[in-house]
Amino acid sequence: MQKPKHHWLRSVLLAAILTLAGAWLGTSPAVAAPDLITRAVGAYEQGNYDQAIAYFTRLIESGSRDAYLGRAKAFFQKQDYDRAIADLNTVIRDDPRAAAFELRGQAWFKKANYQTAAGDFSFALHLRPNDPDLILQRADAWYYGGEPRRAFQDYNKVIQLNTTNAMAYAHRGMLNAAYKHDYRRGIVDCLTAISLDPHCWLGYNNLAALLTVCPSAKIRDGQLAVLHAQRACELTHWKNPLPLSVLGAAFAECGDFADAIKWQQQSMYLNLDMGPEGARLALAGEKKLALYQNHKPFRAQRY
Repeated sequence: MQKPKHHWLRSVLLAAILTLAGAWLGTSPAVAAPDLITRAVGAYEQGNYDQAIAYFTRLIESGSRDAYLGRAKAFFQKQDYDRAIADLNTVIRDDPRAAAFELRGQAWFKKANYQTAAGDFSFALHLRPNDPDLILQRADAWYYGGEPRRAFQDYNKVIQLNTTNAMAYAHRGMLNAAYKHDYRRGIVDCLTAISLDPHCWLGYNNLAALLTVCPSAKIRDGQLAVLHAQRACELTHWKNPLPLSVLGAAFAECGDFADAIKWQQQSMYLNLDMGPEGARLALAGEKKLALYQNHKPFRAQRY
């Protein structure tokens, strides 16, 4: 999930707050409101989210309902998703808008509540139809929520609307293999993602995974998988547990179980910081680690 955009925040809130002239006591509303919104948005843009929350709270106390959206964005950046959702509930109750549904969907996604996230992205799409960014976010929610058919449909739609979206190709590549059981087409999708964006870490990651776990020995290529997995790790600064786990699997495919164990353990260590999703990945990681400790590679089931 990409970091939420905030370029709209200043103009939306400023316009709303300028209507609150009667709410300010002992000061000139026309001056005080713009000054406070400037401080709030400035603090947010500088990454001082605690200060931004304080300013937005003052605006809310003065009567600004729109300031809830600004405060929700600041809570989101602080990873306080429950408070962000609470503020967004207020925004949506007062004035349902696509931006609020989108941000609430992102918060639910971060909490690994993928079904609810997909629902919010769907509400946003009713208000902003055929938005490829929203469809991609909903596809991700379906994907991680165990809804491969819906995810596949959404990734297809993103590609139809925006044929240069590398992440959509990378995700569809994995689904072509895992859901459609077509590893060759999945590999083509991953290669397309990389050609569209040489910095698409997920393209390298998924390509390495398919070259590693494919049931067909004619397609598996452990050495090439190691190279692609290492590139995915480089692009994520060796801090994302997913490509580290794929790298471990690639080494196992090559018969290098010492490195397989090393990278799988490192992946599991990083999973500890991923909340609910990390717990799920840790369970899968234990199974992989047991295989490597018994000198067995990780493979997908035959179909």
